[in-house]
Amino acid sequence: MKLKSLLTLGLILPISAQAASLLTGGHMDGPAFGYVSNADVVANPLLNQGFEPHLHNEGGADGAIIDGVRETVPSEYEPGDVTIVVPELSVTTLGSVSYYLLPETEQYASENGTPFLGIGIEELAPGDWVGGTVSLKLLSISGPGDFLLWQDDGFGGANMFFDSAGDSFTLAAGSHTHYNWGFTEKGIYELEFEISGNHVDDDFQSASGLYTFQVIPEPTTTLLGAFGALALLRRRR
Repeated sequence: MKLKSLLTLGLILPISAQAASLLTGGHMDGPAFGYVSNADVVANPLLNQGFEPHLHNEGGADGAIIDGVRETVPSEYEPGDVTIVVPELSVTTLGSVSYYLLPETEQYASENGTPFLGIGIEELAPGDWVGGTVSLKLLSISGPGDFLLWQDDGFGGANMFFDSAGDSFTLAAGSHTHYNWGFTEKGIYELEFEISGNHVDDDFQSASGLYTFQVIPEPTTTLLGAFGALALLRRRR
C-alpha cells in the first residue's frame, strides 16, 4: 500500500510524526545506550567508538508494538526512527497538575493502552565504568507543554527525576528502570538525553540522543491497520 493510499484512511498525524514509525504499546527501552570501547574498535575497525543512543526492544510476548505490529524478535531503532505515542485517554493527576501518562508499571501501561517505556543501560558492564555508574541528563525539552519524569514512592507521593532541562541523576551501569512519563499538553515533544561517565580505559565519555513523543487521540483499528501497512516499508537498524 502506498503512502497516498494510507492518507485516504484518515491518517491526520503531523508530518513529523508520519516520518517515523509509531510505538503504541508493549515493552520498549528508550532512551537506551550501548557503548563501543577503543578495544572494540581495535578488534573491529568498522565500529565507531563511543556511546550508542537507541531504542531497544527485548521482543517476546511483551515486545514493542511498532506501527500496529507486535515485534517479538529483539530489535533496535535509531532515536529518530520511532515516535513514542501517549494516548490522550491515559491521564493522571500529580499535585494539582494533570498529565498525559506513560505509566511505570507494566500492568498499568497495559490497562491504559500505552507503551511500557523504560530507560535501559543494561548493555553497559558495571566494571567498565568508574564507580559502576553513569549520569543521565535532560539536555533540552521542546514541546507545547511541560514534561515530568517520576516514580511513585509507595506512600502516595512521588520521587522526581526530570522536570526541566538541565536536570540529571546517576544510574548504575547495567541497570534497567521504569518511570512515569507525564506531559501536560497534547502535541509533539522532543526530549534530548545525554549520558556520560568515566570509562576505566577510555576516560570521560558522553553522547546524546533526541527522542520524540506525541500525545494523540486514542488510535483506532483503522489507524493501527495503516500502521501495519507502514511497517512493511520500515527497516530496523
